[in-house]
Amino acid sequence: MEKPAGDDSGLWAEYQSGFGNHFSSEALPGALPTEQNNPLLCPYGLYAEQISGTAFTAPRKQNQRSWLYRIKPSVTHEPFHPRVPGHKHLVSEFNQLTSSATPTQLRWKPADVPDAPTDFIDGLYTICGAGSSFLRHGYAIHMYAANKSMEGCAFCNADGDFLIVPQKGRLLITTECGKLQVSPGEMVVLPQGFRFAINLPDGPSRGYVAEVFGTHFQLPELGPIGANGLASPRDFLAPTAWFEESFHPGYTIVQKFGGQLFAAKQNFSPFNVVAWHGNYVPYKYDLIKFCPYNTVLVDHGDPSINTVLTAPSDKLGVALLDFVIFPPRWLVAEHTFRPPYYHRNCMSEFMGLIYGTYEAKADGFLPGGASLHSCMTPHGPDTKTYEATIARAEDAEPCRISGTMAFMFESSLVPRICPWALESPNVDADYYQCWIGLKSHFSCNGRPEVNGSFTPSSASCD
Repeated sequence: MEKPAGDDSGLWAEYQSGFGNHFSSEALPGALPTEQNNPLLCPYGLYAEQISGTAFTAPRKQNQRSWLYRIKPSVTHEPFHPRVPGHKHLVSEFNQLTSSATPTQLRWKPADVPDAPTDFIDGLYTICGAGSSFLRHGYAIHMYAANKSMEGCAFCNADGDFLIVPQKGRLLITTECGKLQVSPGEMVVLPQGFRFAINLPDGPSRGYVAEVFGTHFQLPELGPIGANGLASPRDFLAPTAWFEESFHPGYTIVQKFGGQLFAAKQNFSPFNVVAWHGNYVPYKYDLIKFCPYNTVLVDHGDPSINTVLTAPSDKLGVALLDFVIFPPRWLVAEHTFRPPYYHRNCMSEFMGLIYGTYEAKADGFLPGGASLHSCMTPHGPDTKTYEATIARAEDAEPCRISGTMAFMFESSLVPRICPWALESPNVDADYYQCWIGLKSHFSCNGRPEVNGSFTPSSASCD
């Protein structure tokens, strides 16, 4: 059992460490059955309930499920009905009716936290995505801005896994497996089907959410890196069992199903799991613990070297969605343009900034903001970054990028953008201007040297 460094939550949350482990936890001694999963009579008169994140017949190394031992089973609720009020800004079916496509580079300024009381459910809105939750293939990228804790209700996402990256304000998340405190600079994965409630101890909160349909996040392969590096399994934290038994008349379960919200009433809290075991479980990770790898001689490495988690597609080596970060690190490459290179990519890249500044954008890309560079859309450092980098030329000493944490959701599927995202007052209409100032440094007489002189070129300008 472990508490993260700097965690000031006291006894609010305790954790187990590991990624993909078969965990077990009990809030009362002896609550876990010892010899079978589903005994005729469970300890303490509990109900046994399984939650399956994969098909029963999925290969064992990919199979994910947990057994929950609870005071009342989750089936004990009234019928679901469309939630009133509805939610018009959530999408899980990306087509011409719900969204549109554009190759234009897009950037958004940070969203304001709403003035009206707004919890995580109502503060969640879709930016873009691809595919279909009904077809179990695709993803959605959301953002949220909220100022109110969830009260008398729990949220359940039947469409896919949520990967939440808070940018402002801590999240105190109660799940059926226990409690998690998630601060800016950390991320949390809430797997498909788990019920959860989010409290906001710091008041206004905002952040980013990636949702994947039909698959789950896993650690990337390390290949020739070897056995260690990037995100260490031991740094992922899963909750320990916690439960409440009190009577809650009118408690509401809000379920996202096909992008729509449905609500059902029950008279008890869903957080009544006294014990559980399995490998299908919510978990969190502190991004500052990531062990980055970088170039130590020449050239700029591909961003994939900074992958924290990947949701694989059916094609080997191609991600449905990667979660990539750009953490503090040293830049030491010689004779190299050190910022990210200019690029056109068959993958599509959605970027966010948690804190600090991003090394490729001197201006305009702010914490809480976002950008989207879709398939084969050119992108790269802005004019100020380029000119400042070449001005230093070979005089550049090794330098440490610090005080920053940017990230990227990268997908092989081309995103369609929701109309409210394109029409938002936070769209930076002048984003393209950051590249317009790039001037030609070409010379027919040769190539520029460090001292500004030119050496003859074998090429001809005739």
